[in-house]
Amino acid sequence: MSEDDEELSTKEMRQKAGHQEILGETLAKFEFFQHRWHPYSRFLDVDKVDLLLRRRLPSGTIYREVQVKFGKLYKCTRPWELPLFSNSSWRFFTEKNLDDLTQHKGLYLTYVLSPDDGFKGDMFIFPIEDFARIVRASDKLGNGNYRVYISRAVDDISRWYVRRQPKFSTLNEKTVIDVTSYYRNFECLRPHDA
Repeated sequence: MSEDDEELSTKEMRQKAGHQEILGETLAKFEFFQHRWHPYSRFLDVDKVDLLLRRRLPSGTIYREVQVKFGKLYKCTRPWELPLFSNSSWRFFTEKNLDDLTQHKGLYLTYVLSPDDGFKGDMFIFPIEDFARIVRASDKLGNGNYRVYISRAVDDISRWYVRRQPKFSTLNEKTVIDVTSYYRNFECLRPHDA
């Protein structure tokens, strides 16, 4: 098998891979462990909880419940996007999705993003109330669903945005929501008094 055939075979294999959320959970477990949390998988995805995190602190042991979403990260190619964004991932949410998530108080949503050539550490951690608020302010389609694009800025690769409109030429509060503070936001998991 030539190198080109092997690369094509690997790409096809990834595209046909089973439940990609499992990949996101595996990557999230590793990242949480690296940040001194002990992740445990839920056998059944009940109450929208994929992972339980445990951490022992001097004040006692704390637990966090996490829902994990995985998104494929693509290079931006549309001419209008190129001056603004280098990479994007997108996903659809319904109002019912958001209601189901926000009914679970204290839940955190971890959004893991990875291109085909491997995970580069792109991960967001949102308190669920913040995530739902951001999604509800994103691009809403005619059918009532939310089209959520998370995009990396082209001029400052440390900046990330959720798009509020389907197409625009400048970054401002009407076109995007800055979600950079949620990037690798492990600190939000710690108790406020720790």
